[in-house]
Amino acid sequence: MDAKPEVKQGIMAHMGNVHKIVQDATLEYFDKFRRNVYVTPKSYLSFIKSYTQVYKAEHGKVKVLADKINSGLDKLHQAQDDVAKMKVELRQSEVILADAVRKSSELLKEIAVATASAEKVKSSAKVIADAANEKATTIGAEKAEVEKDLEAAKPALLEAEDALKAIRPEDIKNLKALKNPPVVIKIIFDGVLLLRRRGMIKCQMVEEKGT
Repeated sequence: MDAKPEVKQGIMAHMGNVHKIVQDATLEYFDKFRRNVYVTPKSYLSFIKSYTQVYKAEHGKVKVLADKINSGLDKLHQAQDDVAKMKVELRQSEVILADAVRKSSELLKEIAVATASAEKVKSSAKVIADAANEKATTIGAEKAEVEKDLEAAKPALLEAEDALKAIRPEDIKNLKALKNPPVVIKIIFDGVLLLRRRGMIKCQMVEEKGT
């Protein structure tokens, strides 16, 4: 029997009292009905056996219920510990979350500033691009005009090349031999010097007769 010593002593005394009560009841039964009912040591042992069987059956039921209750209490305690741990983790997570929110806010501000700066640069780049396009258009127009002028001057250039090919070494020697070349020749050589960007001697205008 799973009980304290004083409980066991009380049960043993109770068993004896029950046996005594039954024995007294047999005497009262004889007085009323004049019939004997005997209470023997065997019936007392049978009573103890029956009590033991009932005790074991009920004790088993109680033990099952106790095990379930204890298991539930253990789970409750475990859940309480888990909740306490989760509260600690939650507080830590709240700190991490608050820091993440702060960093996110700072990052959003930086992105906003960077976006505004990028928009400003984009606008400035567009202005520069527009100016470059305008300049390119102007240069293209000037190029076309220059090419047109070159195309117009091409016949004169070809004619000049042909004239240059017609000059012989003797002609150059004759020009060098001239001490006072005619005015036309001087004007031609002055033009050559100007085209080749060579230095010229300072001169003054002189009116030539017959020119």
